[in-house]
Order: sequence, then structure tokens, then C-alpha cells
Amino acid sequence: MTDKQMKKHIYGPVPSRRLGRSLGVDIVPFKVCSYDCVYCQLGSRGKPIIERKPYINAHEILSQLSDAFNEGVCADVITIAGSGEPTLNSDLPVLLEGIKKITEIPLVVLTNGSMLWNPDVRESLMAADVAAPSLDAWDAGMFEKINRPHKGLDFETMVRGLADFRKVFSGKIWLEIFVMEGINDTGRDAANFLRHIDRIQPDKIHINTAARPTAESFAKRASQEALEGFRDILGETAEIIVPFKGADQKDAERDLTADILNMLGRRPCTQGDMANGLSANRLEILKYIAPLLEKKRIQPETRGKKIYYRLS
Repeated sequence: MTDKQMKKHIYGPVPSRRLGRSLGVDIVPFKVCSYDCVYCQLGSRGKPIIERKPYINAHEILSQLSDAFNEGVCADVITIAGSGEPTLNSDLPVLLEGIKKITEIPLVVLTNGSMLWNPDVRESLMAADVAAPSLDAWDAGMFEKINRPHKGLDFETMVRGLADFRKVFSGKIWLEIFVMEGINDTGRDAANFLRHIDRIQPDKIHINTAARPTAESFAKRASQEALEGFRDILGETAEIIVPFKGADQKDAERDLTADILNMLGRRPCTQGDMANGLSANRLEILKYIAPLLEKKRIQPETRGKKIYYRLS
């Protein structure tokens, strides 16, 4: 198997703001998701999906993981995430159980939580060490505004699914709340989340905000003051997620950073252009874009509905 083939479903290890050095596993095609969130770093697709099927075969992914480990790849966690909603892949339980047979590295599943009302989906996550679902809204109106869910999903069913999952899942639940300026960033907003948090009983609450260009321009980064206010109201299990500052960050960036800069030196490119040109996963590209934006080495430029990046 060539390196190019391996990158089809596996990326990293890359620095994660929540998880350390994360070996990512992408198990659905680009933007196969039950939501079309305004803050999505992958842009807007406009057509949420709730059909579950084996989008990417579990055994194909397991083969690629085995090859990666045989080549000496090391990571703090294996993260099932990718460019859509991983619980839509009906092969998920086979994949998680297969990973447990080939490695003892902790297994984390990042999910938007929208499908946990389905008992089959809840059961599919039982082999994970950590499930990290999202809850960005505290009522139905905000849910529609922020997450723009598939028409077959509703707010109360989604929250009830999260609460039902807590009753059966023996691993850790890390609940992420994505906070945006002028949308859900007030003290009143934070207080209104408490009743839902009490039902879900997460082990941790991760307070996050925009660190990269979002699908919609109005989905703006919340202030540090607002984030701290959220943390104080939500209590001792809540923490603000900060950019990864590990000692191995430069190593994690590898040669791909130089390749990205060389490409942008020739012409502005979208994230997809860079992924295609460098035979890399779209999410892997994003991990390199973030520090380059922070250091002001590149800058985004919106053209129509697409975001291009160019050298500063």
C-alpha cells in the first residue's frame, strides 16, 4: 500500500487542541453529515444526510491502520472523526472492535450527537473509550439556526438521545459546546445549557469557539471574556479548549507546511486544492492551516462561496 493510499482514510498524527497527538480516521465521504452547521470549518454543503450505510468499509480502514502501526506510527489517541458525521457509517461497530484488537491506544469518537436517539447508533459506540458529542444550542430555535439539521431531526429528540446514551455508555463523555459571538455567548445562554447538561451528565464539558474560517461569516469567534463566563457558570467540569502547545508541534507539522507555503506562493488555493495537490486528507490540511493563520503567514480570502488562502 502506498503512502498516498493510506492517506485516503488515515491522517496524522496531528496536534489536536483537545487530544494531544491524534491519529485521525475519516470514515465517511466529505460532508456526509446530519447537520450543516454555520461554524463548520469544511464549509456548507446545504444537504444534511441521515441515511446510515457502510460508506467506507471497516476492513479497508483496519488494513490501513495496521500498515501505519507496522511502519512505526505513534499517537496519544486514535480519533474517529473526519469530514462528516462518523455515526452515519453503519460499519462503525466493526471498526471500533477491530481497532481494539490491534492496539491499546485510547479510542475517541467525535460525533455531533444527532443520531444517538437511535439504539443501534448508541450500541455502535460501546467499544469507544471516549465519546465526544456536541451540544451547541439550548432550544429548538437556536438548534435550527446554528446546526441547520436534517428535517428528520428535532431538538428534544437529539437531547434525549444524549441523555439515553449516558445511561448505557461506560466510557467517558466529553460534551463540546461551540460558542459564537452574538449567537450563544451570553451568561443567560450558559445558564440555559445547565438543564440539558444535568440530563446528559458528561464527564467533561469542552467550551470551544471558531479558530478557523467558518461556513458562514456571521459565525464569529467568541471573546475570551465570554468563554470564561461560560466556564464559570457551567462549573468545575467545564474547560476552555485552547490551541495545542505541545513540544512536538513542529514535528507534527512535518514537511507539509513547507509544501503548503510553496503551493500558495504560486497561486491562492482552497483547502480542497491543497488536499488534492498534496495527496492529503482535507482535515489534515486544516491542521496546518490553523497555525499558519495564527502566525499570519497566510490569510483567507472569500470568493463567492469558497475560501481561498494566499501568502500574507
